[in-house]
Amino acid sequence: MELLKRKNDRSLLDGKNNPERKRFVSAILGKTLLYIVAVAMAFAFIILAWEKYDWLPYVKDIIRGVIIPILLGGLTVFLLRHEFDVLKDKWKPFVMLVVFLTSTFVFVNAGLIAQSASIKVMKVDSITTLSNEEIKRVDYLQIERVEPDTSSCKYLLDDAIEPSRNGRMQKLLLYQVCPLKDKKGVFVCTRTKETHHAKWASQSKLEQWKKDFVNREKGSIKKTALSAHFFKVIHQSDDLEPYQFIASTCTTRYGIISTKDLVLLKICQPNTINGWVDNVLYLFCSLLVGFSVLIITLRFSDCVL
Repeated sequence: MELLKRKNDRSLLDGKNNPERKRFVSAILGKTLLYIVAVAMAFAFIILAWEKYDWLPYVKDIIRGVIIPILLGGLTVFLLRHEFDVLKDKWKPFVMLVVFLTSTFVFVNAGLIAQSASIKVMKVDSITTLSNEEIKRVDYLQIERVEPDTSSCKYLLDDAIEPSRNGRMQKLLLYQVCPLKDKKGVFVCTRTKETHHAKWASQSKLEQWKKDFVNREKGSIKKTALSAHFFKVIHQSDDLEPYQFIASTCTTRYGIISTKDLVLLKICQPNTINGWVDNVLYLFCSLLVGFSVLIITLRFSDCVL
């Protein structure tokens, strides 16, 4: 019976200008749009609640920002799988891929919009007016003045060889931490990065790159921290471990600070906060491109029997 039903559906859709075909194509596009919008809205509300109630703080941003949208894209295709049964076998995977990519891009941007809407920024004249717990509850701090203890700065070099289209790359990351004089347990942080083509480089050359990079960048936080006014509060879901390791070894005027009492502020610029307007534009562009491809494929190509 199912095979007979599919054959009847295909016979109704024969011909590019067949009214029944146009109606069916419109139904597919409408249901696809409905599913994508519904899942995107649900995901956005989940992200808002996630941010508000600080669920699973150790879950990295890449998981909820990329991996979960990919899984939701796969779920959307799964929910729509019966709608594509009338397609020829050679076109069905292509249409499903377009739906998957479109929905995934929409979900990524929906999550970013929700995150931007929930960002908490606090402006203060001096950080001494805030408790450490109050600092940890916000995402960004704009401070009129800070007093870094530049005599107690420390750093950590992290390096890795990574493959790329142009061959192997030597990636160097220098993490630096500097405690504040007037606030116990609070540290300002920076990270600088450098890459080199390492395809034919010898081990001695790699070591020289590391040495030169450290000599050039070590201590740069002293100047940067003195003029900094905008900071990102580093939470568990961020790249916390390198900064936390360095800060836990710093001997400050208050002595060694335990890991659980650390407050880490990464120096950044106010334009670091991405505007939600850009993500709204990307979301609509994803829908426009994806559905344009679907319309061309479903209505103007000979892909439906």
